[in-house]
Amino acid sequence: MNKLLLGLLFLGGCATQGVDRADQNVMIKRFYAKVTSVKPVKLSSNVKTGIAAGSAIGFVDELDGNHEEMIAGALAGALVGGIFTAIAEGSNDAFEYSLRSEQEGSFTLIQKEQVDINSGCVEVTIAREAHLKGVDSSHCRS
Repeated sequence: MNKLLLGLLFLGGCATQGVDRADQNVMIKRFYAKVTSVKPVKLSSNVKTGIAAGSAIGFVDELDGNHEEMIAGALAGALVGGIFTAIAEGSNDAFEYSLRSEQEGSFTLIQKEQVDINSGCVEVTIAREAHLKGVDSSHCRS
């Protein structure tokens, strides 16, 4: 039991609580905006491209075999390429937020995460990516 506890403490010491290295030299901007509308949208998908690429790779990999092996390779490659592309993309469901801010004016942001907009006000964080977070309506001026 003591060895397990000592091992967990050692691994916990390896984890840093600092700023992510990828956030170096990236300007982070935060401001508040009023939500004017939200609508669900569908994101485009690259699954068909993944299927085609996987099929081509599977076919080429089996070029030294007979035509049945080439067809089987193409089918297996198509299946693997499509599945891996779909897993990497995740859901195609997203939300389009139309926002208005005193500093930035009117703009639109699309993200997969649905934000609680009951207050009608969100905090917008822009760095390498933009993120929304629902906040109290007192942050947005009338």
